[in-house]
Amino acid sequence: MKATIVIPTYWRGPVSEDGLCTLDSDYNYDHATPLDTEGTLAGALDSLSVLDADEGFAVAVVAASTRIEIKQAVQLKVQSIIAQYDYDFPILMIGPDELVFWRRRLAAAGMAEYDEFLSLDGYSNIRNMCLLAAKLTDADVAILFDDDQVYEDPDYLKKALEFIGGQHDGRPVTCIAGYYLNPDDSWLLPPAELDWQRRWGNREAMNEAFAIIGREPRLKPTPFVFGGNMVIHRSLFEKVPFDPAVPRGEDIDYLMNARFFGHEFLLDNQLWIRHLPPPKCAPPWHQMRQDIIRFARERAKLATQPEDWSGHITAGDFDPYPGRFLKSDFHDLVMDTSLEMASEYMEAGMDADARECLVNIAISKSEMELKGDPFADYLELQRKWEEFIRVLPTIGIWSAVDGTD
Repeated sequence: MKATIVIPTYWRGPVSEDGLCTLDSDYNYDHATPLDTEGTLAGALDSLSVLDADEGFAVAVVAASTRIEIKQAVQLKVQSIIAQYDYDFPILMIGPDELVFWRRRLAAAGMAEYDEFLSLDGYSNIRNMCLLAAKLTDADVAILFDDDQVYEDPDYLKKALEFIGGQHDGRPVTCIAGYYLNPDDSWLLPPAELDWQRRWGNREAMNEAFAIIGREPRLKPTPFVFGGNMVIHRSLFEKVPFDPAVPRGEDIDYLMNARFFGHEFLLDNQLWIRHLPPPKCAPPWHQMRQDIIRFARERAKLATQPEDWSGHITAGDFDPYPGRFLKSDFHDLVMDTSLEMASEYMEAGMDADARECLVNIAISKSEMELKGDPFADYLELQRKWEEFIRVLPTIGIWSAVDGTD
């Protein structure tokens, strides 16, 4: 079974220009690497050498930037990192230059309407490029990996491919979730330290959900998935895309989208990778803002499903996490947490940050007001994605950059 390991890598401007973090970037990512540092990508690529892979594998690196004006600089930076090493496996790179070629090929074929899928802007669009990389490398399986992780288990790839494409409990296995090991070998988050964190309750809910990692059987249905340890069969990635309407948490949103179409992620409690994330640069109020939008939009998709939809799901199907944030009391939870956070900011003399917490309340109220038909919008996106995947072989966009045309 042919596998492609796909690694999105996120970059921002130099520390000397951006300071610790900029919130006025075109796109914000949790661990974007400053251009004047080496970052973690090389370590992630080096770790691939530990994998015992009899059938081999391909690797694709997807280069993303926080600012439109540094896209070319990011492409050159990532190319320079890849070029430093003589790897035993092919590495393909997708950056802005490749997208220019592909758009031209689409336009020449009279298919410019699929341009929306050729984007390196935002988590979900980048993940869709990861799925596209798997398709373009003729992979049976896409393995999503992140640049702040390393492989340490030589048998990882064997485990990843052991069940995918087969049957489990009489149902096809099309998607598997692995998990992260922290530097201290735990898979749990540290307990909340601040009052607003305890009120928000995401760490407690996530740790309650993560408890299934330590339980038997080895494979079991899961309400969560980690974006850097996802194994997706082509029967799923050719049908179901990530949803660009969701600004973060695109991994769990993808799990929900898969469920809409009858595909259920199974957690494999032997499929682990080491997670070595740098500190997040965005302040807590900004991370909460993106979560507010994310959960509100996921709630809206759930709410607008037709009652007779064959893959109908409810918020309760995702308890304890993310189910806690998909229910009718979500705005009350946002308001209580934001007021507590604002109070703590004010006590610390950070009045501007406190005001942003109050803005979050207004954003939550606005997002909770159902607009249009989000489920129908996603179905249209899904239809178009499936159509795009079908026509790809007739366009030959990969040959536009690999010199075979």
